[in-house]
Amino acid sequence: MKKAFTLIELLVVIAIIAILAAILFPVFAQAKESAKAASDLSNTKQLGLAVAMYITDYDDVMPLSHGVAGTGQHGYNYHKYVPSDWAATPDTPLRVTFSQTFIMNTIQPYVKNYQIMEEPGMQLWKRPISHVGATAAGKKAYGTSYAYNGFLNGFGSSGINVVAQLPLWTESNGNRISYGGGFASPALFCNLTNFSPCVFVGQGSAGCVGGAYASATSHGGSGAMYQPFDSPNSSFWIYKKGQNWAFADSHAKFRRVGATLSPNDTDWRTDPFTGYNSIGNAGFYWYDGCHAWLFRPTYDFSI
Repeated sequence: MKKAFTLIELLVVIAIIAILAAILFPVFAQAKESAKAASDLSNTKQLGLAVAMYITDYDDVMPLSHGVAGTGQHGYNYHKYVPSDWAATPDTPLRVTFSQTFIMNTIQPYVKNYQIMEEPGMQLWKRPISHVGATAAGKKAYGTSYAYNGFLNGFGSSGINVVAQLPLWTESNGNRISYGGGFASPALFCNLTNFSPCVFVGQGSAGCVGGAYASATSHGGSGAMYQPFDSPNSSFWIYKKGQNWAFADSHAKFRRVGATLSPNDTDWRTDPFTGYNSIGNAGFYWYDGCHAWLFRPTYDFSI
């Protein structure tokens, strides 16, 4: 005669399976996050290498964060299409012009993959950019999540003071994916109507030459603050309360951000963001009155 499980034995087995599942599911989730973080670090590294290859072909000049229209107007404050020709009905021809020399398009000969612009860990915000039109035949609008250091717009790479510490690619746009476009953050304030190059110049007797978005809000210490271009309530904690960054020498590594949530208590020498809320959204950058503190290419990081 065959012996079957009793009801008690079956319940015990089910309970054991449930306990094991409760133990293992968080482990699987952590493993999945670690895999995404590793993939993101690889993407970030590839973007850093692409810029390194770009500048060797362009006389050591860093890629542009925006283009210039035929009138001399700079597109510093425009979302740029990625790729530049995906929209069948652009809201304005200027957006196409500004997009053609945008870094996420100009480094494509070196990466040959638009999908690398979309970070695998971005889950909270997935939305199209503003000014969306119909997609052109045979084209695709790609998602972007990385932010280029716009202070490097047309800057000579030999003028960077500490290449191993200057951020090149970050997640300073917050935890979001913008489909069809990208934006440098921080960005130079290039409010020009002529064909003069808009290149970073440090604060001096001439004031905020080549300045950036700024508010007059004093924040004490060695700086003040101005707002980053991010989605409200999107966390800056991408992986384990931090982000993967690429630096100007093309290496990439994990950086902890938002170690303290008190708006007045972040360390401006190591964390460029401040004004964090409870979910890790940073409301501001530290800045020197003109420029985001740790993104300035001439900054001496030993100070």
